Amino acid sequence: MIKAFIVDDEQASIDLLKWLINEYCPDITAIQSARSVQEAVPLIGSFQPDIVFLDIQMPHQSGFDLLTNIDKWNFEVIFTTAYNEFAIQAIRFSALDYLLKPIDETELKKAVERYKVKRIYAPAGQILFHNFMQNIAQNKREKFKLALADASEIKYVQIDEIIRLQAESNYTHISLTGNKIFISAKTLKEYDEMLEGHRFLRVHKSHLVNPMHIQAYDRQGILQMSDHSKVEVARRKKDYLQKALAGKI
Repeated sequence: MIKAFIVDDEQASIDLLKWLINEYCPDITAIQSARSVQEAVPLIGSFQPDIVFLDIQMPHQSGFDLLTNIDKWNFEVIFTTAYNEFAIQAIRFSALDYLLKPIDETELKKAVERYKVKRIYAPAGQILFHNFMQNIAQNKREKFKLALADASEIKYVQIDEIIRLQAESNYTHISLTGNKIFISAKTLKEYDEMLEGHRFLRVHKSHLVNPMHIQAYDRQGILQMSDHSKVEVARRKKDYLQKALAGKI
């Protein structure tokens, strides 16, 4: 049984999300809601939800205010928000989850499935939220820290610490400076989308590289990276790479 709590200042949004949950998420068997932070905090304490669907922008107090008013989390937070590119990238960099309004039933089901996979680690969300608040306070995306979370640890890295990312099935091997490797359960496609705008180059279906760490590119189409690893450049990506390295993209 999964219990869900919805925090949104608009009753119509609450009613719609309740309907979507009842229609498409049978694992969620109990739902409560509130229309303000003041109302939500004590109810969350007594209801003890597994998931909190949290609207970010509300009058008087925001969804962020709610989270800072709860001493200890035992739930997963899924932000619900209208499109805001800067905030969404900060959320994604902090390994938190979100749904765009108007909420799509397919994306809702995916979010609940993601929760079911990582539900035992939901309390770690409080730590991830602190990283998010630091990111959102930055004026530039280049200063965001990326939260890398797995079953045993959460690591925070600056963008320039990432040398390359390599796909392996549904996992991604992330090579970091200092000869460190992190294995993430996110796919390379997710990281490619997340790092858009940070100049990372998709040089192969299995490789995403940080151009800051490219040391050489030989005639055989092989990149030499700063950690002495070698990355093959796909034939159809060679022109794209040459233009990127020349600053034409």
